[in-house]
Amino acid sequence: MPREEIERDFPNLRTSQWTITSPIADIPNCIGWALHDNKQFWDPSVVGVRGYYWPPGVPRVWNLNNIRRVFEIHGYELCSDAELETGFEKIAVYVDEEGVPTHATFQKESGEWSSKLGVWEDIEHTRVDSLESHAYGTVAFIMKRKRV
Repeated sequence: MPREEIERDFPNLRTSQWTITSPIADIPNCIGWALHDNKQFWDPSVVGVRGYYWPPGVPRVWNLNNIRRVFEIHGYELCSDAELETGFEKIAVYVDEEGVPTHATFQKESGEWSSKLGVWEDIEHTRVDSLESHAYGTVAFIMKRKRV
């Protein structure tokens, strides 16, 4: 997708630095991307189809509690802000106006945020609020875990 289209969907990118870091790809989605799983599409509604995954023990319903649970079983815990903390990796989960999860992003050691934009490109952006928009809504929570 051209930069202009990405900035149309995410107007806050216009006032921050950002770059496309990889080309369009179907897999992974943003949850897989945030968890560094580049081989699977994380989706609770698809069962038994190769290339799709949902962790055992997490209800197969796409809601904020279950998305938070997915990150918790990977060692994340809620935290108060998106500021860079040495030794920790942070993720942010976005929700639409109805509270439905729409996106997840992770913070790199540099402090940049890395996002998989659906089936489109992957980007790095300087601020977590850069993707707050009609498309993704607002940040619902931030979580962190020790870097490995």
